Amino acid sequence: MTGISGVLRRQSVRRAGSVALVDGGERWTYAELDRAVDRYAAALRLAGTAEGDIVAILARNHAAYVIELIAVNRVGAVSLPLNWRLHAEEIRYVCEHAGVSLVLADREFREKADGCGTLPGLVHGPAEPSEDPLPEGWRALDDLLREAETAEPRPDAECPDDGLQRILYTSGTTSRPKGVMHTNGNVDANQVGQILELELTSADRTMVSAPLFHVSGLEAPGLATLRAGGTMVITPGYGGADIVRLAAEEGVTGLVLAAQIIHDILKMPDLASHDLSALRFIVFAGVPEGVRRAVHEALPHVRLIDTFGMTELCNGACYMDAAHTWTKLGSQGTPLPYVELRIAGPDGSPAAPGTVGEILVRGRKVSPGYWRDPEATAGAWRDGWFHTGDLASTDEDGFLWFVDRRGNMIRSGGENVASAEIERVLAAHPAVAEVAVIGVPDPRWDEVPKAFVLPRAGASVDAGELRAHCERNLARFKIPKYFELVAELPRNDSGKVLKRLLASDGPAPGKAAEG
Repeated sequence: MTGISGVLRRQSVRRAGSVALVDGGERWTYAELDRAVDRYAAALRLAGTAEGDIVAILARNHAAYVIELIAVNRVGAVSLPLNWRLHAEEIRYVCEHAGVSLVLADREFREKADGCGTLPGLVHGPAEPSEDPLPEGWRALDDLLREAETAEPRPDAECPDDGLQRILYTSGTTSRPKGVMHTNGNVDANQVGQILELELTSADRTMVSAPLFHVSGLEAPGLATLRAGGTMVITPGYGGADIVRLAAEEGVTGLVLAAQIIHDILKMPDLASHDLSALRFIVFAGVPEGVRRAVHEALPHVRLIDTFGMTELCNGACYMDAAHTWTKLGSQGTPLPYVELRIAGPDGSPAAPGTVGEILVRGRKVSPGYWRDPEATAGAWRDGWFHTGDLASTDEDGFLWFVDRRGNMIRSGGENVASAEIERVLAAHPAVAEVAVIGVPDPRWDEVPKAFVLPRAGASVDAGELRAHCERNLARFKIPKYFELVAELPRNDSGKVLKRLLASDGPAPGKAAEG
């Protein structure tokens, strides 16, 4: 028996009275969590969920989210965590493309849930008469949970290694997101790797502040904490000060932090007054060396772990080990267990140490492909390797040194944003002839999108109108922070736009229109 459902079954016997999950003032022991999962699994069956069905979750981080993820696995269905920051139109696309059969949603996202069309759904929380009515065909989850208390017990679904456990939609190099498949075996391999790499034990209390719709919230170490017998501390996504306060109160031993959260924490004038003596590791990525040194100065007892990972790799492929934190500063470390990594030259052959090439990965942690997208799968999975499109080198000791992001991805506030997706939306504006989007540095969000817009002949458009158009079609974090109207776009001999010239320090080929 694999799968996260089987993990909890085993721990509910071995560690029945130990605390498994913390959400605010509420606590669940392993035995209590297992019983809660049984109730939710029964409720899912009452809602018509069967093995192989895809169940979407549209919610902030809370205990019910964790329970639902495990319950979906227990009935043999497939979970699809939805990014609640997406526009309703984007949510509609994902649900339709994936073939979702049921949606579990927070009440606050009722309007966004309308984007799911006519799909049946369950809403967290009671159905209050004074509140906005639920979408047609939707029910309050509490009602089904009460019915589930008297439901006949059912055997757990089989969870084979190659069985699909979840799908995570992530922005890619195309104009539409792709659904990355994670099998039970992928998740198992990642969780064992996390336990070994982070030296997790039943004494660990790891905080999940990254969203559970993101692989870093789910798997870094995320649910691996339960496999280790430790305690997951859930937060709905606080700022730096709130994370520090909660970490001190709960004796948190491990954190996974985005760059902007680290900046917020370093700005805290009272950071030293919070007791973080239990904290032993922080996992991060894309943090400048100067910031790492500042974190070390503030928290000298904490292991700082730089990483390289992707959703397609079920989180991290490389972690920096404790012994080389400073002698290899700037590196992303060496491969995790169940991961084989190669740097490939232009002809696909292994590159020599110190030579920049494409990162290829294979192993038990690597996704089998993209859901309902055989063309994209065939393009990225070739000759037994997943081709990341990212550039890096390795040194003589096998440490990875990342060079550049793949394609034209923009990394903003911990989210991957595809420039092509923004370009597709802006190009639909009647006054826009052509558009190119790049990422530009931002002190808080690492990068933010900037759009270079070539207006149609005789048309007039300004930044405010372009921004309003984006707001009707894109999640807020994907909307360009800057718009620049241009008379032309730089191109090569074949007509392809040269985005590297747009990102240069030279003068822009037009007039600025920043929103």
